[in-house]
Amino acid sequence: MDIHEITGFRTGVERSGVNFLEPADAFQNIKNGYIYRQELQSRKGFTQFGNRLGTQQQESADGTRVMGIFENTLPDSTIELLVCTKKFLYSYDNTTNTFDQIPFNSAAPIVDFGITNNEDYVSGTTYLTKAGAQRFILTGKGMSDVYFYDGIQVKRFTNAADNPDYQAFAGGALTKATNVVWFGERLNFLIPVIAGTTYYQGMLYSGIRDSSGNGDKFNVSGSGLLSADTYEIMKGFSILGNILILSFQRSSWTIEKTNDAFNPYIVRKIPSVLGTDATFSNVAWNAEIKSIGKTGLVTTDGRTLLRFDDKIPYLTRDQIDQEQIELTYGGFDRADSQFLFSYRDDLSNLVDITQDKVLVYNYEESSWAINDQRFSVFGQSLDGFQLAWNEIEASDDHLSWGRMDTTEEIWNKIGIERETQKTLAGDNEGFIYQINVDYDDYFASISDITQAANAVLTIDETPFQVGDKVVIENAEGMTEINDITANVIAATLTSVTLDIDSSRYEAYTSNGTISKVIDFEAELVPFNPYRAEGRKCFISHIEFLLNSASGPLDVDVYMDEEQSKFKTVTLTPSASTTKAREWINMSVNQEVTFMTLVLRRESVSTQTIVSSIRIYSKPGSKESN
Repeated sequence: MDIHEITGFRTGVERSGVNFLEPADAFQNIKNGYIYRQELQSRKGFTQFGNRLGTQQQESADGTRVMGIFENTLPDSTIELLVCTKKFLYSYDNTTNTFDQIPFNSAAPIVDFGITNNEDYVSGTTYLTKAGAQRFILTGKGMSDVYFYDGIQVKRFTNAADNPDYQAFAGGALTKATNVVWFGERLNFLIPVIAGTTYYQGMLYSGIRDSSGNGDKFNVSGSGLLSADTYEIMKGFSILGNILILSFQRSSWTIEKTNDAFNPYIVRKIPSVLGTDATFSNVAWNAEIKSIGKTGLVTTDGRTLLRFDDKIPYLTRDQIDQEQIELTYGGFDRADSQFLFSYRDDLSNLVDITQDKVLVYNYEESSWAINDQRFSVFGQSLDGFQLAWNEIEASDDHLSWGRMDTTEEIWNKIGIERETQKTLAGDNEGFIYQINVDYDDYFASISDITQAANAVLTIDETPFQVGDKVVIENAEGMTEINDITANVIAATLTSVTLDIDSSRYEAYTSNGTISKVIDFEAELVPFNPYRAEGRKCFISHIEFLLNSASGPLDVDVYMDEEQSKFKTVTLTPSASTTKAREWINMSVNQEVTFMTLVLRRESVSTQTIVSSIRIYSKPGSKESN
């Protein structure tokens, strides 16, 4: 009997008789999960970070789509977390765990940013004043101007009263740009609009920042307008080491620094016929920049530009909505080594034009997964709410803290968030989340449940949507409704209607929570190690090493790629075990041409972890021609 092991703990000593299969090559589809350190795991969830933007005693109402999450480096080297919506800019206050709306106070009146299109994301960069005072520059093609935040207010960058150091380019005044970046000690605007003309291949750059204010001037020596020698439209940028890489529709170009003060940059083309179509999909990490084009996912190190999606070669064509590809936004989760690309599914039934999926690429494991998550943008922060243990108590903002059974946040880590690297995400409703930190997704406390043919729940502000699978827990009075998986059939930010007939249940009295279910699934590639010998495969049994706290795992067995299942087995770790992991056996005893396994688990409170899968097999009969 041969033993083939998928995943498992790799050591320096091979176990005799075991053929190891790398998990990255063993799974052809992973949904709401990932492979990390040779283990297959259902993904962790996310928790709300701070308040919903513009809804808690703010100067003006907001609740619009999140268009950018930024880290603003202050003169003392501390970092401020900023978030921009379609209307306003916000600064995070870690003492109150709230985002405070930053007022406009320009010499020229400003009502709000006035962004109307979902794909018109905001770009920002720290760029200090000539005196070294704090300043953060904001721009975007959906904005009517270039703005800056001085630590107190938002003002217009090109307005003489707001910024007397600004001097326009000789070709005309700057109106706005798609991107802005601090590079080469200069302020650089990509795809600038100058005197009403959009330079789709251009980069407008200032002089070097100095005490005379040359960093805000575009008509001094060392400033100018640089254009790539192409008719393609620029689609984003990233800094890679000492070079700036510009992405275009069918190519990429590098901007390199020179020693010539009058001509500070030189532009070079990276040989390729591939390109980028999603302007904000660029992500730099591990000496490469990855982005998304209609022809596939591409990566460049500044010398070559290649596709890296050989395992999912048709995903961008078949699953990403081609007309809405500009919605795609890229991010990176340092803790789990994951590239994140939020996109709109081509088969999406969303009424609003926004994203509903996240493509995940783990660069250490070279594995792919697709998550059901509705994020508009990604960002990162070291900031966070910090409380001493004796300060933790239930409040209007944190109702779950009054319960020991909370799954909204890990109990022994509530409030202990400072100086920890966090990956943040925003959504279409003005919420900010911290991802990969919990075991449920959307979570809310319940204040009322109706007795009706379709139960209506009154909840905290939470963006559940039609089609979400949810579970209610700990409701009092109407206890019959607890622990039932239901579907959302109607939703607002403060109510959900479920496909549960609660008309004969006892009346609701108090408490209870509602959580969105994480629907984990992983499909193995068809298995037959003897195919090259022209033989079928006899499979005796399969062993699974499960985390003891994972809960039950459903395993569907498909034979010879048939549509109907051969069998389904539920694997349940022993409740009495004291071990962290437990081997569980599943009998097969079947000869097949190919066998495919599909692992499934729905949960709101536990993470499934499969440390190893051992398939016991031997050569079967010869295949007939």
